[in-house]
Amino acid sequence: MTGRPSLRDYIDRYAAGEIPRDEALAAIAAWEFEEEWFDPAHTAPTHQDNTLAVVNEARALGRLTPADVEVIRERLRLRGF
Repeated sequence: MTGRPSLRDYIDRYAAGEIPRDEALAAIAAWEFEEEWFDPAHTAPTHQDNTLAVVNEARALGRLTPADVEVIRERLRLRGF
């Protein structure tokens, strides 16, 4: 545990309608992402909660729409990602 909020949990709250879209997408794009590490025992991005892979996973699971991801990508690009 890192002691930081979980991006995965935040996206789940957004998908459940608990967080307004504009607020959620701005927060996700400003998230303090962790560096992804590779562990051969984990083939899916389920072992880290604060990586960009979590955004991709949320898109694949329908928790973020393609339009949501495009907004996030543009804001990340502006941040230098």
